[in-house]
Formats: sequence, C-alpha cells, structure tokens
Amino acid sequence: MKHRSLYDRMIPVIFACILVSMATGSFWDLSISYALLNQESLPALLAAGYGSMPNYLLGVICGYLLIRRAEPSSPPLQYYGRVVFGGLVLAGCAFYGGYDTCHYITEMPRGLAIGLGFGFAVLACLFAEWALRDASDAAVARLLKILILIALGPTILTHLVKIPWARPRMRLLVSGMGQMVSFHPWYQPGLADKAQLIASGIPKDDLKSFPSGHTTAAATALSLYYIASASPLLRSRRYQFFFGGLLWTLLVALSRIIIGAHFLTDVTAAFAITFTVFVVGGKLYRADLLLSE
Repeated sequence: MKHRSLYDRMIPVIFACILVSMATGSFWDLSISYALLNQESLPALLAAGYGSMPNYLLGVICGYLLIRRAEPSSPPLQYYGRVVFGGLVLAGCAFYGGYDTCHYITEMPRGLAIGLGFGFAVLACLFAEWALRDASDAAVARLLKILILIALGPTILTHLVKIPWARPRMRLLVSGMGQMVSFHPWYQPGLADKAQLIASGIPKDDLKSFPSGHTTAAATALSLYYIASASPLLRSRRYQFFFGGLLWTLLVALSRIIIGAHFLTDVTAAFAITFTVFVVGGKLYRADLLLSE
C-alpha cells in the first residue's frame, strides 16, 4: 500500500509540473531560448550525442530478455526464432546507439562511436542479468511487455507529431537563413510554405522542433524504475532509479534548449509523451504486481 500511495501521489504532481512548464513556454519560449542559447557548449554537444542512449539501451535489454526467456524445450522454430529476433534487436540497438552519436559528435571516429555503443550494450545486458537473476519468470515476462511499450511507444508518437507539426528550431531562427522563417508557438502546427522553404535550402531537420526526440528518448530512462521493481535486489531502491532517470531527462532537456535545438515547450511535450506511456504501460500490465511476483 505504501508503494502504491507514493506512486499515485507522484503521477499528478509530475503532470501538474508538465502543465506549468507548457504554460510558461507558451508565453516565454523564445525569451527563455535566447537567454540560455550557447551553441558551442561542450556539455550540450555531449548530451546531443548520448542523450538518446537510454532508449537504445532499453532496446538492448528488451532483446536480451527475449533471448533469456527463450525455452529450449519449446518447438525449434519458436525457440530459434525468439533467439534470432532477440539477437537482431540487441545488436541493432547497440549499433545504432553508437552510430547515432556520430551525427552529433562529428569529431568522433565512427568505429569508436559504434564500439562504445556495443560496450554500453554489454554493460546493459550485464546489469539486466544481475538485477533480474532472482526475479521470477512471471515478473520478467510482465516487465518485458512494459519495457517494449516504453521503448517503442514514445518514439513512434513523437515522430508522428514532429513531421507534420514542422516547427522551426531555435538554431534556424538565429542562423543565416533565419530571415526566411519566423518564430512559431507550439500551438500553431504546420507551415504553409514548408515545401518552399526546403526547396530554398533549409534542412528538413530544422523544421522538426516539436516535440524533442532526444528528450523523448532520454525519458525512457524512467523504465529503470520498473526494472528495479522486478528485481529483489533493487526493489527497495526503485525510487532512486526513478529520480535518477528523471534527473537525466531534465539535464538532456536543458541541453537541447542551450544548444538551440528545441524550445521549452518542445522538451516538455516530449517528456509528457514518454511519461504518459510510462504510466499507461504500468497500469495496463499491472506493474504493481512486479513487487510480489
């Protein structure tokens, strides 16, 4: 009861903070971005390279758990199918987690970035194995469903919104092409002259400000709460993992504003998407039972 009471108290408080942040940005988005803008910030550049890593590592853990749960006694096609599929998910997320870094930290050799991606993936698998070694099969099965939803849901929703919304980024407004576009508040979706702007040389990516993909991905670090809940070793520290994931999200969100990639409402909306999926996934698959299974 204590766990449910604290969990239930956190949810409305966080959603209230989201509403306050969206309201603040609705009035002062541009002013806040001008005040914080520093496109040469090294910490912000590093956050751009590794801010999304929790989402890739969550995919790695999902792939690992698919392999781990494959039953040798099951039909060969089912067993090897799960092992192969889990392995492809694991390797693919590890590869793209490293490869994606090169897009933002251009000085890093691609081989090193991909190698680091696989290194982080190994650490994620070792952590999952250690944390869940005493967890029941029922708890791991329940956890896997929740993690898959958190790994895929927010990213899909964010990109479904991002492309048609076509909000110009702050860095575009302060660039040499800034005179071609104007600031658009988040509640005015779409650009009538989007095709014309792209044809004139504005990169498509500079018209994808709302919501923030990096923040969406960073917020999947909240899933550590569910992993800890399923772990007899970490159960008592589950809220430490939750607030650790929340702190990571806030730092990445701040870095996206500093570097001129997003506005306050962009990162707030992105966090709202992931947090909503986090809550819905927990309710849908009865995450409270992870503590007793």
